[in-house]
Amino acid sequence: MITVLFWTTIAIFAMLLLGILPGVKEVFRPIMDMISKGTVEILKFAGGYILWLAKTIIHAHIDLVTHLCHKRSYFDPAEKMRK
Repeated sequence: MITVLFWTTIAIFAMLLLGILPGVKEVFRPIMDMISKGTVEILKFAGGYILWLAKTIIHAHIDLVTHLCHKRSYFDPAEKMRK
């Protein structure tokens, strides 16, 4: 994970440097605009999946706590009939 963070930091600083240089600025600015618009669209698309994942994790934890707090007979009424 630290490698991904390292290369992401290098990419961000490289983009900042290329955006400052006078000769490269005119060529790099449209590319940077496309990258930023693409990132925004990807994050908007991924937002639904992030919410779904959060709800799934929360629901799984609630189920776990429920199973830890109740006896087996609470979840299986046929257990009483078997005895």
